[in-house]
Amino acid sequence: MRGFLFSKVKRTVAVSIVTLLCSVIFFNHIIYVPANADEDIVVQIVAHRGYSGAYPENTLSAFAGAYACGAKTVEFDVRKTKDGELVIYHDETLEKVNGDEEYGISDYTYDELLQLDAGAWYDIDFVSERIPTLDQTLSLLQSTNMRIFCELKDIGDDPEFSAQVYEKCAQYGVLDRVVFLSFNYDYLTAIKAINPSQAIMFLASFGKSTLPVKYPAEYYGVNMKTLTPKTVRAIHEAGGKVYTYAPESKGQMLSLQRLGVDGVITDYADVGAL
Repeated sequence: MRGFLFSKVKRTVAVSIVTLLCSVIFFNHIIYVPANADEDIVVQIVAHRGYSGAYPENTLSAFAGAYACGAKTVEFDVRKTKDGELVIYHDETLEKVNGDEEYGISDYTYDELLQLDAGAWYDIDFVSERIPTLDQTLSLLQSTNMRIFCELKDIGDDPEFSAQVYEKCAQYGVLDRVVFLSFNYDYLTAIKAINPSQAIMFLASFGKSTLPVKYPAEYYGVNMKTLTPKTVRAIHEAGGKVYTYAPESKGQMLSLQRLGVDGVITDYADVGAL
C-alpha cells in the first residue's frame, strides 16, 4: 500500500510541475506579495493541510503538490487511531470521506481506515488516495527543506500523545524545522517538558492581546476574524511571531500584511491562484 501511495504521489507531482510552470513563479525563499508598490512587506505562506486548494487536504498528494509549487512551509493535522497509529486527518468525523457523521479516526483501526478513499470526495483524479500515517508523511517530507507545522488535534486526555508525535519527528530527524501547533495548550506544555527549546505555536480562535501572557509560546496562530493591531503588537513585543488563518482572497492577504502578521496559513499555497 505504501508503495502505491508514493507511486501516485510521483505522478501527481509530475502533473503539478507542468501545470504550475505555466502559472506565477514564486517562493524562492518566502513568499512576497506587496500590499502596494511602495511597501516592502514579507509574509510567510504556510500550505494549510498541504496544497488543499488544489488537492484533497492532508494527503500525500497535497504535501507533494505544496512542495512542487515551491511552498516552504507545510501544515498538517495529527490524530490517533483506535489501535494507536498516528495518522494525518483534520475533522472530528469521517463524514468528508465516507459520509459518517458520527464516528471519527479514533473509532477505527488503521487497517480499517485503509479501506476508505481519502481522495474521491475531492475529485475523481484522486480516487484511491488514502489517509496517510505520520510515518509516511514525515518520510515524504524528510528529503525536502520544507518547514513543518505539525498540529496536534485535541483528542482528549491522552498523556502519551504529545510525546509520541515528538518522538516520530525526532526519528525522522526533522525537529529543527518543526513547529508543534495545538489549540490544546496542555499538549504544547508537554512538548516543552520534553525539550524546552522546541518551538511551539498556540492556536487561538480569539485575538486577545493577553495571549502571550497567558500562553507563552514562540508562535501564535490566530483566527483572522479576531486579530487586531493591539494583539499583533503585544505578541511582537513579547518576542513572538503572529500567524493567522485562513485568507481566501488577495484582498484578505493584503489586509493581513498591512496588519503586520508574520505569516498566513492558507489553502492556496500558490497565492497566484487566489
